[in-house]
Amino acid sequence: MSTRIRTRTDGTSYTQVRYRIGGQAGSVSFNDHAEALQFDALIAKVGPRKALEISRIVIAQERGLTVGEWLKHHNDHLTGIEAATLKKYRSYTDNDMDALAYIPLLALTPDDVSAWVNGMRGRNGDPLSGKTVQNKHGYLAGALAAAVERGHLQSNPCESVRLPRWDRQEMCFLEPDEYQILRAAVTEYWRPLLDFLVVSGCRWGEATALRPADVDRAAGTVRITKSWKKGDQGWELGVPKTRKSVRTINVDNLVLEQLDYTHEFLFTNSGRGRRNTSGVVRIHSFHPNVWAPAVVRAKAAGLSKSPRVHDLRHTCASWLIHAGRPLPAVQEQLGHESIQTTIGSYYHLNRDSGKDNAGVLGRLITGFR
Repeated sequence: MSTRIRTRTDGTSYTQVRYRIGGQAGSVSFNDHAEALQFDALIAKVGPRKALEISRIVIAQERGLTVGEWLKHHNDHLTGIEAATLKKYRSYTDNDMDALAYIPLLALTPDDVSAWVNGMRGRNGDPLSGKTVQNKHGYLAGALAAAVERGHLQSNPCESVRLPRWDRQEMCFLEPDEYQILRAAVTEYWRPLLDFLVVSGCRWGEATALRPADVDRAAGTVRITKSWKKGDQGWELGVPKTRKSVRTINVDNLVLEQLDYTHEFLFTNSGRGRRNTSGVVRIHSFHPNVWAPAVVRAKAAGLSKSPRVHDLRHTCASWLIHAGRPLPAVQEQLGHESIQTTIGSYYHLNRDSGKDNAGVLGRLITGFR
């Protein structure tokens, strides 16, 4: 790939951009040297074959927005999202689009998106996780869907692109006796927090954002309206994950009676350091200083599992399901936006239907013996 300034017989000059595709040489000539340099730069970004395809589209109609330009416009006009989410989207736009950013929207194809996805999977010998690839593809797909809605695209090139599979970390469900082993391994100060997490099913950010006024001890209820979120200026209180996460749940009085209602927040650190004068419990401190050592002690005491803090929420769901509580009731307790989330996450815990299936099939197969 190179550029050369040539002179015609009439004395005028032009710039020739040379390239190779599959070992075969080719060139494109431009009267405007700046346009030649732009085309040369485009080849460097997307390769000669795609650059030629783009140049034909650009010549055929006025040059429209590039993918990168559209994504910046899309980000600037998003509403109803939190600052941390917008910051993440802008990071995707600035750092993760690679050659895709330089392609005009009208020239973008599913093959381009596929090449981008495959590039993320093998980037610099350190491929991104399947979950990360899905997140970034999901952002691009949403932005391009908005471009379709506004008439900038006829169809969404992301829709036909297959994504890599990724293995979610298995949920850990504790049996009641296993929870008691874990609870005994935690220092006494933190046991009310663990009890609350496992019987409420609250997310960590929801539980640690609760204030004493959110608890109605007479009614045995807790009102969840806030959750801690990481923003540009550090941790800040925001709304919970979904609309249905704003909810009122019932919590047994034995758990509520253990709680300390004398501070601004319901759960506070045992010692307030200089960096955290509010005493708010942060997961980045709780996990290494409280949780991880407790799990080590619990395993030494006979616990065979390695639960995460979030697994107390999963444990809450499993106890409800094993007790025969209907899935809509579990959904309401956990604050899932859709019952499909509850079904997809926990339906496998109820083996009644599976046992019935096995019984039916077992009775039928006996006729072949």
